[in-house]
Amino acid sequence: MSGSPVDGYSDTTVEDSAVIKTPQSGRFPVSVIVERKSLHDKPWLSDSWQVIGVVGGERATEVQEPSLIRDTGDTSQYLHTGLYVELYRDDLESYYSNLRGRKPGIFVICTYQEDSGDLYPLVVTLSYDEMASYIEVDEPVFDLPIPGDIYRWLEDYVLQNYEFKEKNKRRREKWADESFKPVRRPLSNQDIVLHKQ
Repeated sequence: MSGSPVDGYSDTTVEDSAVIKTPQSGRFPVSVIVERKSLHDKPWLSDSWQVIGVVGGERATEVQEPSLIRDTGDTSQYLHTGLYVELYRDDLESYYSNLRGRKPGIFVICTYQEDSGDLYPLVVTLSYDEMASYIEVDEPVFDLPIPGDIYRWLEDYVLQNYEFKEKNKRRREKWADESFKPVRRPLSNQDIVLHKQ
């Protein structure tokens, strides 16, 4: 991410001297729900993974091993904690575009673990630009609806900090010399005969 996180808010200290910021600041603690579908009847196919939810939290938690929250045999869901959404002043235009879009989204960038093949979330962002940069390097990216508490937090930040700049239409430059005016007349029979020769 370019730039630096939003400043100007007091830190809160929790156990183990971990420093966090409240959701009113530039960091919002989140957890991510990842789902694995096993295809037992088709062993030649690998398991299917996807991110199915992002949950906002009020307190930061340390990154821990994912905890199994649901298991139906074919489908397992895991909760990944200790992640943050961060806001950067450099990305204000991107946040504004996200909020104004048809389906405002929160983007979860993931990676597959080399040894197990499990899907792990790396970054959670609200920036179109950051999301696009990960797509360009073929990282798995999941687009989800923005949870209500995170949407309000982002909207408040954009309203307070974004300066709308009206885009001016570019004027066309006149490429031809104004003194040159092509003659526009119907072709005569003589012109047609000369053209055929």
